[in-house]
Amino acid sequence: MNAKPVKKINIVYLLLVIAVPIAVIALGGLIGNCFFRDGGMGAVVCFMGPTLLSVAWWILGPTSIWNQKKKQMMKQLDSQGFNRNQTFYGSNQTVAVDIRQGKVALLFFWNPFEQYILSAGRITKTWTEDGAGGAGFMRGTSRVGFLFLIDGVKVRVNTFTSNQRWRMDDPKILEAISKADMMVQVLDAAKQASRD
Repeated sequence: MNAKPVKKINIVYLLLVIAVPIAVIALGGLIGNCFFRDGGMGAVVCFMGPTLLSVAWWILGPTSIWNQKKKQMMKQLDSQGFNRNQTFYGSNQTVAVDIRQGKVALLFFWNPFEQYILSAGRITKTWTEDGAGGAGFMRGTSRVGFLFLIDGVKVRVNTFTSNQRWRMDDPKILEAISKADMMVQVLDAAKQASRD
């Protein structure tokens, strides 16, 4: 189990994901400006090539790394005897819970090279947030999730997100609330079973 505190964002990784492609675009522009001042195909390649590669990286790179690290984490947990009673794959977090051993495993999108296997006893609070707002027929939500505090760090895992407001009695919202409630119960059960 990890003794170090939970860190959701690796600043170096975040900056590399953002800054390296920008530097590649700038370098391509500099090469194009220095060697192909008259334009032509060389200038087009120098300007467009790095730009297209950078956009492809922004779209595919972090997501590919994230998906690969999730698979590696699950294999590693299984090989270590971590009994995954419940695993929730959120868009930016993966949470796996071993109720019997009282453990929680976490992986974050912006810190994919660091997986955390922690005692659930380090969780101080768990709750469901339905995001409800508005009054009367306008009452609705665009985000539902479960949250927990571990080592003082708030972890939010969405069970539903949308760019528009949905009614609270919509089946998708009710299902999302049910999933969030279930994960809160699982985390609480693991916390009670933990020995720390």
